[in-house]
Parts: sequence; C-alpha cells; structure tokens
Amino acid sequence: MTKTDRSHDNCDSTEESQLVKAIDRNGKRVRVDDLDARRVWVAAGGRCTFCKEFLADNENTGQSVFTGQLAHIVGATAERGSPRGASQKTLKQRAQPENLMLLCPGEHKVIDTREHWATYSEEQLAAFKHQHERDVRELTGLLRRPKTTVIRVAGDIRGRAVDFSKQAVIRTLLREQRFPDFSLHDDSQNCEVDLRPRDGEDDSDASYWQSSILTLVKRLKPLNNHLKINEIDHISVFALARIPILVQLGVLLDDVTNVTVHNRRRGTGEGWGWYAEGRSKDLTFEVYEVAGDGDPVVTFSISGPVDLDALPAELQGRPRYDIFAKGANLNPKILQSVEDLEALIDKWRELLATLEANHRNRPINLILAVSAAAAVEIGRAHMAGAHAKLRIFDRIDNTYVLALETA
Repeated sequence: MTKTDRSHDNCDSTEESQLVKAIDRNGKRVRVDDLDARRVWVAAGGRCTFCKEFLADNENTGQSVFTGQLAHIVGATAERGSPRGASQKTLKQRAQPENLMLLCPGEHKVIDTREHWATYSEEQLAAFKHQHERDVRELTGLLRRPKTTVIRVAGDIRGRAVDFSKQAVIRTLLREQRFPDFSLHDDSQNCEVDLRPRDGEDDSDASYWQSSILTLVKRLKPLNNHLKINEIDHISVFALARIPILVQLGVLLDDVTNVTVHNRRRGTGEGWGWYAEGRSKDLTFEVYEVAGDGDPVVTFSISGPVDLDALPAELQGRPRYDIFAKGANLNPKILQSVEDLEALIDKWRELLATLEANHRNRPINLILAVSAAAAVEIGRAHMAGAHAKLRIFDRIDNTYVLALETA
C-alpha cells in the first residue's frame, strides 16, 4: 500500500455515517500504482484542486511533509456506501489517474461526506480536475513566454480616488500570453506610482503637479537603469490619473521603448482591455487649423469636446490646431481598439511634424479631451530631442489652467 493509499484510508476511517470505507465485500480495493500517483501530483502542481493549498509542506509549521491525498472521483468500489460509486467504471479504471484528483485532507473529507455527494457529482469533480490541471500547465508554461515589466500609476480624477488591483493586472497580461514581472522595484508598492494627494494637498494647486512629476521621475528611475543594460524587453503600463500627468508619463517612457499602454474599460467588470479588434469602420481623425500669432495651441476633441469658449485669455488669438474625431459621436469609449488609438497617434505625429516646420522651437500648448491610454500615447509620441516642449492644461472651475510643462 502506498503512502497516498494510507492517507486515503485515514480519511475513510471517519464515522460510518459520514464517510464509507472504499473496500469491496472481499475487503479489497485496487491499489493505485506509484507511478500513477506521481502523475496526479505533478499534473496538479502539488496544490489542492479546490483551495490551491501547496501540499508538499505544512503551511503552519513549514515542515517538509506531503499533506496531500489522492481522492477518487468515482469511488474506489461499487459498494453502496462508496462516494459516487454507482458508476459503470471498472475497479481498475477507478484507480487510474483520470479518476484521481489531488486534494488537501479537508477538501477530501468534504467531497466524500454523504450529504455532499449530490453537490459534488462525478461530472462536477472531473471538470474541477481538468480545469485545475489545465491552469497548472498553462501558468507554469508562461515562464517560457515573453516577460513584461509592469508599471502601475494611480492618481485622483476629479476628486475621486482611483485604484486597481495587482490581480486585475495579472489577469489582463495572462490573457495576452505575457508573464508579468513586478521586480522593477523591490518594495511593497510593486512598481506602483501612487500620485493620490496626501492630506492637505490640493490637486488643483501647482505644488501638486510639481510633486507628481518628481514622484514619477523618482519611481521610474530604476526603469532607465534597467533599460540601459538591456534587462527589460517589454513594458506594460496600467495608468489612471489626471490627463497632464499621463502625458508626462508618456514623455518619460518615450516612443522608442517597447511599451504596451493598456486601456481601462468603462462600464464593464472586466477591468482592462479594448472593446473590439481592428479599425472602427467610420471613425477618422481630422485637423482643423485656425490662424493666429504666438505659440501654437493644440486641442484634442476625442472622448468629448474641448470647450473653446473656456480657453484662457493667454491662449486667445494663438495659431490653433484642433484634432477631432469624425464618423462617431464623441464619447469615452470612442476608441474601440488599439488600431483606433494608433490611427489617432498617427494623426498627432503628422501634426507634430507640421508644428516643427511652422513653429520651430515654440512651446506647444495642449488641451486634451481623451482617454487615459490616449494621453499616455500622446506623450510617448512627443520626442524631447526633436520637438518643442509641451505646456499641458487641465480643466478646473470651467476654464483651462496650465498644469505642467514637460522638459
């Protein structure tokens, strides 16, 4: 009898009213082969199929001891009291890996307790086993997949604190077949740049914007060091904050680095991702030019309209370039796909070339009504070495106020 068999018998020795011994009339049961037992342990990754407890040591004492048990999906015998024993499977089939699942002692007792036989049917347990083993195979296989360094940025938006869990980020990356790497920082923030105002700070005050930029630069400093020595192949950005901060984040990441900026879905429980694949059929982006004197002004009316009547006096009479969406109503979900976002950024790059030709070295005043992902990509498309600095405005008290200037 194997160690695993003994564990099962220990479980079967409970009161007759709860658990019934898996022994036939002749006092025999088919022995689980040692090799088959190892196959089940390996397929389950050494974890309980239900609660995911690691079963190669004791979680309380830390002692190295195998606490797992092999549980029969269809009972080991066809006797009356054998859990789910009324099956057409032969006794030999019942001792095969396909009919065995790895469980902790507690979960093993649950599924074999008579009152729970109807809840944990043969079909239900087989589905649990297959899903768990498939997860183990896929998740461990991700170690061979492309690795991505994760950066999270969280700030206030119109006085409302935003937050998102590390688990939501991991789920998103696993869907993309990327292995999330949180090792850029070794502290408890796990690569998170927390820009939410502290007590006494006002996110409409100039000091808030200045401290936010300093925090961004400080937290991303390790990124530049790793990039210089080629320790990072890819970066995944998950960011929700005020638009000027997101543009500055994009400027710091620049357009050379291999970066994926993730979109925060609105109105769904799925967290991050796009709404569709491919270009939206009728959606295009155009530029409307207004003549004037002085430093140029660029507006983006994408997720909503920029209120041109609310432009501050300092921007009145300037040459203005309005980027706007055509073919769809302006709304926060107008960019349905990464291809839509790319089309918008292509139009922005074209305009940057025009600004360089027509207003060389003149600061660019930016007023944006765009999504968070678009704001980051607008910053990334700006090349500090080739383009004039950006002066980014934010809507405060029914007007637009200068929030920050990029270097």
